[in-house]
Amino acid sequence: MITGKSKKVVTIFVHVLAWALFGFTLIFYHPLTWNVKLPGVFWAKQTAHLCILVILFYVNSYYFVPKYLLKNNPAPYTFWIIIATPVALYLLYNIENWLHVSEAMSHVMRRPGPPGRRGILDGFALMTVLLVLGISTSLAVIQRWQRDALLREDLEKQQIRSELSFLKAQINPHFFFNTLNNIYALSFTDVTMSRDALLKLSRMMRYLLYETQSDKAVLNNEISFLKDYIELMKLRLHGSTEVIFHEPKLLKDYSIAPMMLLPFIENAFKHGISAFQQTSILIEIEVENDILQLRVQNNVFHEKNALAMDSGGIGLTNTKRRLDLLYSGKHKLTIEDNKAENNFFIELQIDMS
Repeated sequence: MITGKSKKVVTIFVHVLAWALFGFTLIFYHPLTWNVKLPGVFWAKQTAHLCILVILFYVNSYYFVPKYLLKNNPAPYTFWIIIATPVALYLLYNIENWLHVSEAMSHVMRRPGPPGRRGILDGFALMTVLLVLGISTSLAVIQRWQRDALLREDLEKQQIRSELSFLKAQINPHFFFNTLNNIYALSFTDVTMSRDALLKLSRMMRYLLYETQSDKAVLNNEISFLKDYIELMKLRLHGSTEVIFHEPKLLKDYSIAPMMLLPFIENAFKHGISAFQQTSILIEIEVENDILQLRVQNNVFHEKNALAMDSGGIGLTNTKRRLDLLYSGKHKLTIEDNKAENNFFIELQIDMS
């Protein structure tokens, strides 16, 4: 893992390497192809040229761009560019005169007549100044965009974690109170069954306490949890209600967001039971080609059924939100509410790969 100090060292090394390549390519390489021994003052002038470019780069990149351009205040930044360019050319012109570079180069090149002096407007110097200012501005803007993008991504991740924690907090109490209500009612009619229910509840609560604290749970454990839940609910059902559960045969280990499937099954028990009519609840779970499929089918009864289930809880709306957050682009949820035939069908597909 790269620490902050190591990152700074790498950044400095990259900058030094980039400037060495830039200086050699634009400032030092071409004179070396002249096949003459150039005087020391010429190389001093070239070095001064590179130093001025370095100063322009970092002053522009670390001060004027973030202070003015990135704060939607282009007027001072434009003024800086207009002033910095001629000032840099003027400095280069005076350094060349102070070092008498023209006179020294005249002797080396064996030019006839008196040594001449170039004008203050040096085309090559102007090109390099504008090039460095353009590169430094572009890099500063791109780095700012990248930092803003990373910040937005971190904020989105924090928001997602907060929402998931809130939704999980809603799921667990809802299930807990519903189950306790069922066991409480069962304890008045059958003590043996209530003990069996308590055993299943303790196993499920152990799962809730230890398996749902992380973002992922073992799918096999999640299915075992659902089996206990279904068996617990079947203890309270009348003979007029049939529950059919088909569990998958898992060929390998999979992970799934904990408590993701329960709301769909709980919804079937909540709305698909009648104390007066024959009804059935079909629950199928299968995994094929790394695709988990959950199908739940039940009738819908608006009467107050014998289970007297609590009307609160997470509901399908918040479950859809969890799916969007955890399996964005990797799930498909189909809900069919056929009021004519009094039938409610849910099919959920999750890509487990």
